[in-house]
Amino acid sequence: MSLTDDHFVIGERDGFSPKVGVLVSTLTNARQYLKASVRGLSVQELDARPRLGKNSIGQLLAHVCAAETLLRSFTFEGRGYDEAGRERWQAAFDFADSPHTRGRPLEAYLEDLDAVRAVTLAGLRERDDAWLEGPMTFAKRPANRHYYWVHLLQDEARHTGQVIMLRKHLLEGADAAFNPYDFR
Repeated sequence: MSLTDDHFVIGERDGFSPKVGVLVSTLTNARQYLKASVRGLSVQELDARPRLGKNSIGQLLAHVCAAETLLRSFTFEGRGYDEAGRERWQAAFDFADSPHTRGRPLEAYLEDLDAVRAVTLAGLRERDDAWLEGPMTFAKRPANRHYYWVHLLQDEARHTGQVIMLRKHLLEGADAAFNPYDFR
């Protein structure tokens, strides 16, 4: 994993309006932590489920992609999944078993995370701070697009924490000494 020079600096980014740039820096930071938490995992480790749980690490990674894809559709286009998106991502969004959530090597999940994020970044480059602060609703209450993206950040942080707990404590062969802050 390679870190950008500004990985630990939250702030504006070239090519983005000021507030959107800050959002991009936080999205980038969160994604680096998620990727660090899964480094070196085998297909068996990605597919393993805890004794009392239901979600595997692979399912969590696929879910992060599905959630970002759906949120991007909401905030960029004012809609949910289109038919192709539903076919590709619905099982991952629902944490269901599918060819996209089980039996895949880590590289496939990382490629999905990068591909989804590349589309998001391209779309955010085309938008400005007024768009980010534009009105929406969430659970029938007033919200804005910025809220949706913070919600995604919170979701990714929660799932990164789940991955770390699974990896360090809950899966067979867990490694309590695993350091998720080691950005090799």
